[in-house]
Amino acid sequence: MRQNKMEFVTEGWENGPTTKRDLEKPAMIKKDHILFIIYGIVYFYCFIFWELGAAFSSFLWRLIFRPEAKSLKGRVCLVTGAGRGLGREFCLALAREGAVIACVDINEPNNRTTAAMVEDLGVKGVPYTVNVAIKKDVEELVSKIEKDLGPVYLLINNAAVIYSRPRVDEEFIRASFNVNVFGPIWLMNAVLPTMKSRNEGHIVNISSTASKLVISPLDIYGATKTSLSYMGNCVRANLQLANENNIVVTNVHPSIMNSSEDYLKLMSLKVNIVVEMEDVVKATMDAIHYSYDEVVIPSIMKYPLILVNEMMPSRTGTKLMRLLFEKWTLPNDEQQKHLPWNDLVKKCSFRDNVNGQ
Repeated sequence: MRQNKMEFVTEGWENGPTTKRDLEKPAMIKKDHILFIIYGIVYFYCFIFWELGAAFSSFLWRLIFRPEAKSLKGRVCLVTGAGRGLGREFCLALAREGAVIACVDINEPNNRTTAAMVEDLGVKGVPYTVNVAIKKDVEELVSKIEKDLGPVYLLINNAAVIYSRPRVDEEFIRASFNVNVFGPIWLMNAVLPTMKSRNEGHIVNISSTASKLVISPLDIYGATKTSLSYMGNCVRANLQLANENNIVVTNVHPSIMNSSEDYLKLMSLKVNIVVEMEDVVKATMDAIHYSYDEVVIPSIMKYPLILVNEMMPSRTGTKLMRLLFEKWTLPNDEQQKHLPWNDLVKKCSFRDNVNGQ
């Protein structure tokens, strides 16, 4: 009678994995395989307990010694992409707190509408029609805002091109990086000198969970948001190294956002991970008030994203995509015309970022 038992071998990885198996014998597991599995399990539980402990300690600290929320009353706040969607919601939320709003957008009629809505709330809102991807125009913009309204205390880098294409399109790639990456860099470089001289200020970069989870239809968009997040982290580190600790840099990572019905129609979701703009604004305003470095919206996604990206095989991300999305329809030429950021592509796909040519 054949005995069903597991066999162990002691050779290490240097001899290569087990490639030949005798069909008359059970599968053989190497010692290093077992050690790796044990290490992975121990690391996983240590990681979970460490993160839970850190989160609980942070909660208790903020509960007992919760700092006073920063006041934005009378502060000059620069918001890009202010003409519609999330940018407009940011302007209105800041206006309700008594801030002075510099509304920046490439679409002049929409931007003027936002500024008028801000004025209706009893605070000053000034529209500036600028293509943030052009370095020269951004530098002139910040100089003009400082002259008109005063030094910029809060910068919200919100303007973005969000696209998914069935093919590689050079025009779209250039526009995406020009608006989503170069634009925020030009703006941060333009506002930081004054912030450093005053040793106060706050920069908010609206990134995406696409920078933390591989979503293949959003390949270019995810690449730009990953670049933006990394740049924000580097700016924060440089400020901390220079002991300019009253200047805060926050990266905000919302999930798929309900900012365009035409865009949401392209996705068929098995699990609802769509967040409302109001939730993103509320979480971002909390981050501004209490100087958070990073925000993931919804917050419940933060630790699963760390787990999938840092500890799981790459196939796990693919399986997660299959779990979340039933179907993702790449827009055809006709559908693209109805997307709110379609016009940005032609206006921002230039090669010369300094002069916009």
